[in-house]
Amino acid sequence: LLTHADSIRDVIAFPKSGGGYDPLTEAPAPITAEQRKEAGVDATAEEREAAAQARCAAQGSQLTPLRTEVLSLLIRRGGAAKAYDLLTDMQARQPGVAPMTVYRALDFLVEQGLAHKVAANSTFVLCQHEGPHAPHARIVMLVCAQCGSTTECSDPRVAQALDEALHDTGFAAQSVEVKGLCAACRAKSDAQPPA
Repeated sequence: LLTHADSIRDVIAFPKSGGGYDPLTEAPAPITAEQRKEAGVDATAEEREAAAQARCAAQGSQLTPLRTEVLSLLIRRGGAAKAYDLLTDMQARQPGVAPMTVYRALDFLVEQGLAHKVAANSTFVLCQHEGPHAPHARIVMLVCAQCGSTTECSDPRVAQALDEALHDTGFAAQSVEVKGLCAACRAKSDAQPPA
């Protein structure tokens, strides 16, 4: 229609199979983990679950089927969700699941370093840090007050500056949540960060 062609064959290269597969170029082909990494695309849900399983085993804990399912639901929600949203998803799969079941699974994911609980927007987010955090590492969560997106900042310079600033008070921060505007929301509203 847009090209004013008489036939779709004039626009789409043929031959194609009935399923849309091109035997000449073998397209479309699944993307490999190496290609995803090169393109900056996140791991698949299955790869994240396998990595979580391995991480728990290395830490001497067990990622049970129920915990895996909660992790899977969190992944499928884009890596951030409120507990009751996950409960709703879980009850759609397993009617009668109690809220405490989901909360216990989320607490386990937090304890294992697979997720973080963000008080600023009452969400649980997947840990964006590769591998386990160093012992006593300060986790800094950047929370957008407008869209609610949460980004984990694992820059050691931020933790060091925080430690230095708190040194004289004797207070040792374990996690910090910074509310502000993400780059996308700042661009939309042309807002400047607070001074």
